Amino acid sequence: MRRLVSRYSTLLHYSTVFSLPVTLVLLTVAGASGSPAFFLGAMVLCYLAEQAVLRVTPDAARALRWGQMPAGARVLARQAAFVLLLVQDEDAGTPTVTLTAAGFVLLDWVRAVALAGAVAARRVNRLPFVSRNLGPNEPALPRELPEWRTRLTGLLESRADFLPLLFGIAGLLTGVPALVAAGLLATTAAAVAAHAGQAGRLRRMRTLLSADHVGRDVQDLVDRYRPEVVLYFTGPPATVYQANMWLDALERLDRKALVLVRSAEVVGALAPTRLPVLCVTKAEDMMNFDLGTVKVALYPGNTGKNLHLLREEHIKHVFVGHGDSDKGPSSNPVSKVFDEVWVAGPAGRDRYRNSDAGVRDEAIVEVGRPQLGEITTEPSGGPVPTVLYAPTWEGWDNEDGYSSLLSMGERIVRALLDQGPRIRVIYRPHPYTGRRLPQAGKVHDRLVRMIEEANRDGGAHQVVTGADASLYECFNRSDMLVTDISSVISDYIPSLKPYVVTNPEGMDETVFRAEFPSASAAYLLGPACADLADILAVATTPGADPLAAERRTLRDYLLGPEHPDAMTRFAAAVEALAESGPRATLYATADPAITGAPGPA
Repeated sequence: MRRLVSRYSTLLHYSTVFSLPVTLVLLTVAGASGSPAFFLGAMVLCYLAEQAVLRVTPDAARALRWGQMPAGARVLARQAAFVLLLVQDEDAGTPTVTLTAAGFVLLDWVRAVALAGAVAARRVNRLPFVSRNLGPNEPALPRELPEWRTRLTGLLESRADFLPLLFGIAGLLTGVPALVAAGLLATTAAAVAAHAGQAGRLRRMRTLLSADHVGRDVQDLVDRYRPEVVLYFTGPPATVYQANMWLDALERLDRKALVLVRSAEVVGALAPTRLPVLCVTKAEDMMNFDLGTVKVALYPGNTGKNLHLLREEHIKHVFVGHGDSDKGPSSNPVSKVFDEVWVAGPAGRDRYRNSDAGVRDEAIVEVGRPQLGEITTEPSGGPVPTVLYAPTWEGWDNEDGYSSLLSMGERIVRALLDQGPRIRVIYRPHPYTGRRLPQAGKVHDRLVRMIEEANRDGGAHQVVTGADASLYECFNRSDMLVTDISSVISDYIPSLKPYVVTNPEGMDETVFRAEFPSASAAYLLGPACADLADILAVATTPGADPLAAERRTLRDYLLGPEHPDAMTRFAAAVEALAESGPRATLYATADPAITGAPGPA
């Protein structure tokens, strides 16, 4: 029965697409009737259908293209219906009909040029090579167009007929059919303005695409720089935080480092850095690019495009990840393809050792978390304690879903806000929130509204998203953390401040702490959130925190010893690997049972 209901709702969902051809037929009938009022009503229904379909079925554009009814075809159909209406109207003479039809043709040509220019200009962001900080005359990204220009281009694609039809109907109703000319002129001017904004980008794209030497010039720039360490990032712009967290550590190395990415959009999304940044978008260009001076490559993520660099045998490949946590993906079996896996402390080593990932113990190196040097143990300094709620996202699937947002998020924030002026709340969602489950995005929106309402009543709470503040800045502004099983725990632990870990499934506390060691010094919060007020009372009272000593012990287990500091250990690991022998002799004593290769003679 559930499957039948699901299929019915899916059919109903996509059947809304058919409202567009139905309203277009109605508009054509209205044009043939010669009634301006009837046409106006049908026109309103047409535009309402356009808006409703795109809102209810975001991927409707694909189905409409399959049905030979893209946005441009719908614009032409509405224009034809209006010309038909003019033909039927007694007040509109032949000159008006002829000039209107000619005006539509001219408008459509101008609009076609503007839209083609917009498509071509967007391809600037997919050029084979883009770079920052490499040297003079480098192929850099153009400046972003103003948002109003981007929106104007979108309106030209699907609403170019709106003003001519609106002015034309007003003219027919008032007895001045020539008013349609005003709508045509206004829309043509908008199309010209949209195309003019693309001119510089088009000239730049033509120069770059026609210059065969661009790749050679970029290669020369890299050869002159002679990088020895590469941070290789291949994710989408939404995940650029995974690369950003390593930029400062690479800047502090004694060896020359290069950031190598595979998407031009990521170049613009990267945090400010002194490091040279190179984007090679095409696989064949990446595999033909000479990185002969590179000795060590660091990978913050496990992605398919890693293969394009992993094939370089002279480079030592290291998985550094983007945070240590007790999540299942933190001991991914894919990690065994790397020469080494760098973890923060003994907890990371134990995680791989206790899993079936197949990573050799001798390939694991404990380097700490050099990013955490800015985290302070000082209190927030505010007039009242500040509680940071930083839930993780919903995960790629339910098996790896650790987020409290869907099941507990509203109860947590409500319980915090109910404390009134005694505490301040900072809510910082994961950048991926709502990526897999739209419901998570809706919960996030409700939390934002709850906090905004509390602020209208005199609160000083804050929602932090995007570039508003880094996660580490939020740590330093807080006196306590509420979070889920994620790398946020390991990153927060240097502050030695109390933290609460959610237990959405209501698992037995002993079992929960055994399965997730990072929660061993945490206050656990069950799905009902009934204990949150008591936890706040204890954890935010100086001298009344019974888990303070356990957090110090846990810090060393999760992140390694305080001395030498993490940056020193990270730099030493880079140095040792860069100076090591060929990859074939890196682990000559590897266990054949793990590697699957024959052992040493």
